[in-house]
Formats: sequence, structure tokens, C-alpha cells
Amino acid sequence: MRTIDVLVQGATVELFHFYGVAIAPADIGESRDEALVHSDPVSTVEFSAPGFSGLLALSAHPGVFRAMTGLPPALDSVDDWMREVVNQLMGKVKSRLARFQIALHAELPQLRRASDVARRYRGSKQQFCYAFRTLKGEVVVTLGGDFDESSLVFSNSSPLPLDGKVILF
Repeated sequence: MRTIDVLVQGATVELFHFYGVAIAPADIGESRDEALVHSDPVSTVEFSAPGFSGLLALSAHPGVFRAMTGLPPALDSVDDWMREVVNQLMGKVKSRLARFQIALHAELPQLRRASDVARRYRGSKQQFCYAFRTLKGEVVVTLGGDFDESSLVFSNSSPLPLDGKVILF
């Protein structure tokens, strides 16, 4: 299993667990790259860093989002919640990549059509696809772009605080 697989799958499971949804990676066989198709709409975040840039996309059955507990009251639609979930997922991936000396810059989350995401990925050097199962339906996460895995150099010191740490200003 590649380092990027562990980072993305771990971040996804942790995020959904936090919101009370049991989620597990689904086995999609040997052809795990470019094998999955998103359902409409897809929540996306573009990101960039030296040697690491692209698009993170997430789609799920609407029942999955409705099953999540502890939702902020301001997020009253599934579309808003989809953007928030992909934004939080990007934050978790960003935090994990910081341990590998990759400082990502993430854009604002957007909703896109699945066909637009597929078209965006066609120009990508790499695409990683992940399927997850929940009791309320499937979740699909894809990561496409230009990734230099040789630039992943693990360090115990991280420029970002770990999840749950308080930052005093």
C-alpha cells in the first residue's frame, strides 16, 4: 500500500467516525486507480505545493450526510455539508502531509458535476481512487494531480499542530 493511500484512507475514516458514521474502506480490486466514478454532485478542493498539486474530490449518497451527527446549525443543506466535509477532509490530509514536509495550500471547496471532475482528472499525471462503505451508502474519494511520492520525507516534527491541540494567539 502506498503512503498516499494510508494518508487519505485514514483521514476519511477518522473524519466520518468523528461525525458518528461507521465507514470502512471497500476493496475495489487491483485496479484501484481510475476505477471509480463519482455521483453528482461532487465536493472538491484544489490544492498545491511544490511536487504535490491537484484536486481532492468526495461524493456520497445523501443518506450518508444526513446520518452524520453533530452538524453545525448553519449548515442546513446537503450541498453546504458536502463542501464542509471535503474541506475538513482536506485539512486532515494537509495535516498528515505536513509530517512529510509537504505544506499544502488549499482553495475553497466547491460543488461540481461528476463529468467536470472526470474531465479535470484526464489531464492529471496520477489519480488515486478510494471507495468506502457505510450503512447508508457508499462514499467515493479521489485524488488527482501531480504527485512526487519521492518528496515525502517523514519527520517527527510537524509545522502544524496535531488534531485537537489548542493554539493560543
